[in-house]
Amino acid sequence: MNYFNELNTLLDMSSAPYSGFNVAAIVVTEDNKVYKGVNVESAAYPTTNCAERNALQTAVTEGAKIGDVKEVHVLGRNSEKLLVKAYPCGSCRQVIAEQSANDAMVYCYASESDVENFTIAELLPHAFLGAEL
Repeated sequence: MNYFNELNTLLDMSSAPYSGFNVAAIVVTEDNKVYKGVNVESAAYPTTNCAERNALQTAVTEGAKIGDVKEVHVLGRNSEKLLVKAYPCGSCRQVIAEQSANDAMVYCYASESDVENFTIAELLPHAFLGAEL
């Protein structure tokens, strides 16, 4: 399913007062439940939260278990208010890999028709999933 319109609307909920780079994410679980997230910046940059992890954490809060995440959809808007593809950062890729049991599809949008998709394994090869702990 294409989530462009929902993502585009969600961008206005993002809080990016420092970078001006808004990101919206939607996580879809195996039972087709949808969880939304936006990036929330902080003046203390390390405390900033990415949209993807925000949506993933909401899914977990609502009961999603490891392996339930099947899709992550992402859209960005730069400081010039132009829509751009936003690819998950390394930290988000790690959490997506873990929460999906390394089996999610990631969709990166620039418009309704300009969408790239990847498996999380393509975005994070040789993922550290914790079995070694």
